[in-house]
Amino acid sequence: MFDIGPEKLLVVMTIALAVLGPERIPQVARGLGKARSEIRRLTSGVHPDALNALRNPRGALLDAVAEPRSAITQAAAQPRLALADAIADFKFAAAPAAPSGSGSAVAGNAAPDDPAFN
Repeated sequence: MFDIGPEKLLVVMTIALAVLGPERIPQVARGLGKARSEIRRLTSGVHPDALNALRNPRGALLDAVAEPRSAITQAAAQPRLALADAIADFKFAAAPAAPSGSGSAVAGNAAPDDPAFN
């Protein structure tokens, strides 16, 4: 986690001895140890999904979005399919009927005795 070698550790300890003095170093070390154990105790209760999100935020985001994305895609496909069915039904209903042989005009065509026809 921290790239601290023995030389750097010795420098930090020397500075701490000079700043804090020999009588306060044990107290500070004890306080740091307690703080470290408290942090470790708190982080052990973190859910594994939260830890995964911290380690790989992009993957966690994609996983979280996958389910709503599929639900939206399915919801968008349903009206599209319903519209395609309605268009197919309309085309079937609007298709010209075959002549029945009785001499009547085909639906939608003007009859010869119609005044608009002349």
